[in-house]
Parts: sequence; C-alpha cells; structure tokens
Amino acid sequence: MDIKTQLHCKRPCENRKTKAPGRIPRKSGQAVIEFCIGIVAMLAVIGGIFQLGRMGRGRMDARVDATRIATARSMLGEDITGLYIPNYVREMYEGSDGRSYSVDDLAIGGNTEDVYDRVVRPMNPGAVRQYAPGSPIADMEDSMEMMMGMGLVAGTGMDLNIPVLPVVRRLFFNRNTVDIQVQVWMTRTGDIY
Repeated sequence: MDIKTQLHCKRPCENRKTKAPGRIPRKSGQAVIEFCIGIVAMLAVIGGIFQLGRMGRGRMDARVDATRIATARSMLGEDITGLYIPNYVREMYEGSDGRSYSVDDLAIGGNTEDVYDRVVRPMNPGAVRQYAPGSPIADMEDSMEMMMGMGLVAGTGMDLNIPVLPVVRRLFFNRNTVDIQVQVWMTRTGDIY
C-alpha cells in the first residue's frame, strides 16, 4: 500500500467524530423543554391580559349602569329622592387591603347638625327666604331638610358571572366566575335644573 491509500483509509476514520445519520444531538432535548416552558409562560401572560380585559369591560358596564341609576334618581323630586339618601358619613377608615374607598372600608357616621351649622346656618335661610323665596337654601330649616335638599343619591351596578379562563384559574385563583359591583354617588339635582 502506498501512502495515498493509507491516507485515504484514515480519512473516514477521522470523520467518525462527526454526527452519524439518524443520531439526535443532546441539546435538542433541552431546546424542547425550554420551548414548552416558554409556551406555558406566554399562554399565562396572554390569558392574564385577556382576563383583565374581560374584567375591565365588566367593571365599565357596571359603572355605566350605576351612573345611569344614580342620574335617574338624582333628577327625582325631594319626596322620592329622600328614599335613597344615605346616612351622613363623617369619615372612612381603610380596611385590611389598605386601599381607600374599597369594599372592606368602614364608614363612620357623623352628625349632620355639624354640617348644617358650618355650611347652611351662615347663609341665614330666613333672610334668603325674604329675598329669594323659591331658593332651595330658603327651605332648609334644619339638617334633615339640608340632607333632603342637597343630599346624595346612590346607584349600584353589577356585572355577575364573568367567566374566568382555565389558564388564569389554574395559575392565579381557583374560581369559575368573578362578580363585580360598583356604587356611584351623585348629588340630587331634581329641583335645581
């Protein structure tokens, strides 16, 4: 055998270090695992965004309904509006969630006489009655008439049974539906227009 033949024989032996046909490299298993983890993460993010959109739309619908109800009630006369006037709230204490004006807050009632003494009494309703007999202030002889005349009316809207996506249910909270309730307060405007 000459040298050329020997070199020719060695070359296929040296090429055995390369991939054999049909053999899967080790890194491809790692890539499949990373791909699966990435897909699950992307599904969770997309599902969360979609769920937040559904809940946001439900809250908006509930707020529109509550505003519609409060607006309709605020335009009623005093005799009907009085049914919807709340107790005077002096102060609100934040609940355990640490957010102001949320469901778990505690309303501390106050005395409407304090408000009457500070707001209405200095306007002297008796003198107003002489100069402007039809004015709402002229008829405010006490705190109850003040609350009836310038009180707040409430409207409540709800969007019930908003479905929760399975991805969001498994990863974040175990509920099939979410209920949203919104309360809107407006000033009584029935006799002012």
